[in-house]
Order: sequence, then structure tokens, then C-alpha cells
Amino acid sequence: MWRQFSLNDAISRDRDVFLVDLRNHGESDHHKSMTYAEMANDLLRFIDLRELEHITLIGHNIGGKTAMAFSQLFPTRVAGLISLDTAPVASNPDLRAKTLASIQQIQAIDIEGKSRKAAIDLINSKFSDKGVANLITNNLAYSGDNDH
Repeated sequence: MWRQFSLNDAISRDRDVFLVDLRNHGESDHHKSMTYAEMANDLLRFIDLRELEHITLIGHNIGGKTAMAFSQLFPTRVAGLISLDTAPVASNPDLRAKTLASIQQIQAIDIEGKSRKAAIDLINSKFSDKGVANLITNNLAYSGDNDH
């Protein structure tokens, strides 16, 4: 979704666009801790390495909350902020418990050494909600001969 959005001429014609995986997402570094402040500091390191001064952040979900945290921690670095489908409020405790249960269910799935198709088939068999299954399979990273 973000790649297609960022490659749109109306977006990328007049500005540089960077797609950043947050820690523990995609092929980024994985850590035991994943607070918004830590992810905001990760983003600051990314920005500083590229010698960027004033940036516009666009984020969705965790990325939106990370963008909000970044703008609070480093307000002089932010020219603009767009947070999609994410409000600056605490989440529902029941929803957090369900999310944690889903994460534990995901972690229990053994896909190591499986082909991409076998991993996707296994994940689809474990989740009746195809939206959840699709979200999980879209965030898998494959390497070598198992990428088909």
C-alpha cells in the first residue's frame, strides 16, 4: 500500500519519499522492546543519517502513533504530520488483550523452512478472519529458495 502511494507522481514529484519499516516490522531490526519513544528515536537516527531537517510524517496505526510521538519529542524537526486511522488516545484494554492473544497465536505458528505458499496456506488455516491472515502474510520476509 505505502509503496504504491509513495510512487504516485503527485506525492513524489516535488519531494523525497522514504518508506521506513519500524523496528520489529518487515526486514527492520528486531528488538525485545518496542515503545513509541524508542521507535521515534529510531526514526530520528534514520532522519539524521540522511541529513534531513524538517520533515512531513505520514503514518498509519503504529506508524501514526510513532509519528505523533516523534512530533512531541522532536517538534522542531516536523514540518507536517498526517496520521491515518489513528487518534492520539489510549487503546481499549479489551482490544489490547485480544491483540496480545493474536500475537501469541501468530508466534506459535512454525513456518521456518516452509515455502512462501506453504507458509501462507498454514497461516490461512489458522485464522478464520482473512483480513488478519492477509495482514500476517504481507509482513513475512522470505529469503533464498523459500520465496515461492
